[in-house]
Amino acid sequence: MINVFFLFLYMVASIFVSGTDMYALLTVHCLLLIFIHVRKKLNPISPLFIYYLGVIIVNIGNISLVQLVESGVRIKTYNYIIPRYILDASTIWCISSTMFIIGYNMYINKKIPKISFEIKNRNILKYMFMFLLIENLLFIVGEGFNVRGNQFGKFFVLLNTIGILFYSRLWAKENNRTYAVYAITLYLLETYFSLLTSYLRFELILPTFYLFTGYFIGKGSIKYIFSYRVLPLVFILIIYGSVFNALPKYRANFISVFQEQAKLTTVTYSDDQDKNASSGLLSRSANVAQMTNIVMLVERNNGPYNGRASAPILIAFIPRFLWPDKPIIQLGAWFAVQIGAGGINEYGIINNSINMTVAGELYLDFGWFGVLIGSLLFGAFIAILWNSTNFYSSAYNLSGTIFGGYLIMLSIGSYADLQIVVTLVSTYLIFYVIRRVVANYSN
Repeated sequence: MINVFFLFLYMVASIFVSGTDMYALLTVHCLLLIFIHVRKKLNPISPLFIYYLGVIIVNIGNISLVQLVESGVRIKTYNYIIPRYILDASTIWCISSTMFIIGYNMYINKKIPKISFEIKNRNILKYMFMFLLIENLLFIVGEGFNVRGNQFGKFFVLLNTIGILFYSRLWAKENNRTYAVYAITLYLLETYFSLLTSYLRFELILPTFYLFTGYFIGKGSIKYIFSYRVLPLVFILIIYGSVFNALPKYRANFISVFQEQAKLTTVTYSDDQDKNASSGLLSRSANVAQMTNIVMLVERNNGPYNGRASAPILIAFIPRFLWPDKPIIQLGAWFAVQIGAGGINEYGIINNSINMTVAGELYLDFGWFGVLIGSLLFGAFIAILWNSTNFYSSAYNLSGTIFGGYLIMLSIGSYADLQIVVTLVSTYLIFYVIRRVVANYSN
């Protein structure tokens, strides 16, 4: 009922208030939902709970960015933001987020075939750790050999990060020091490798997120998040935020930022424009810039694209072995070119990619009907997939932890675009087949 109330409130408030006020209102909405979640003593972590936190982070980033723009500061990272569409963008975001929450809650108990299976032989956990340890060391010694850039390498990245969550959950659940060593070792190795080679700043903090998420899940109560145990996480986030602006200059080797600390404290600026040329951690979480451009494209097109923008996603369901020359889907790159934030070089390669967000893509293709119905269905889709993991059935639920952890991770950023649907469907099917094979083998 509370979500329906806020949905109506967003529709009415958009007539009288500013975009900043809309973002603030959605933040209050999510904080209230978090309070209800804690009050009801629900499972400590779920995609929906993380989604609340992700939306709050995005809102804070949006408010920060809008205030900078309204004060006349030019943000080089988001120089494509269109101020006159900020209110429209905020309204789309608020209504889409609320419909996602409603859809998730509507299907929170919907059942589909499970993909979970539990590890019965505890010795396997030791061998799993040894495999991940060797794999991490090989990556570090060879600096990855660029294997993490392909699909095969990305799978191992997922195994490493989820391995951190899996063992940290067992550590907290069983109060077992061996699992603590496993989790912390993988965490340190994965963090070091990210500092050494990662291109995206988000990858630096991802191992930390999984370590603490797994630990609090293992504790089994939301109250532990509000205890002294969260202090190390806060400390790490403070360090991360303090060096965030320096990281873009060292995208090929982030560890250089920490090796040259003196440079971070001696940076000078020629004028205010240079001082604010790059956005900070909060502004980087914003989605208002791309959302304003979504509104601009719809207006320029005299209406929604009626599915043309997202149509390339359909070909993703065709396996590449059936279509070897299948083109790469680059909706973010297409969007960047459309709004003038990206160009095509002499080799036909687009030099930038900007995610449209699920809310933006739905509005671009189907207008308000797409935002309302599409967001509702997307929330239901995530809830159904989460149910398939049977995440809280056992701390030894390996496949459920891997897929569930992946869903949790995606919820941090409130989902980049609709292309993730293809990835989630294919991943679910892979785990479902594995579960059936394991079940048949066990019998």
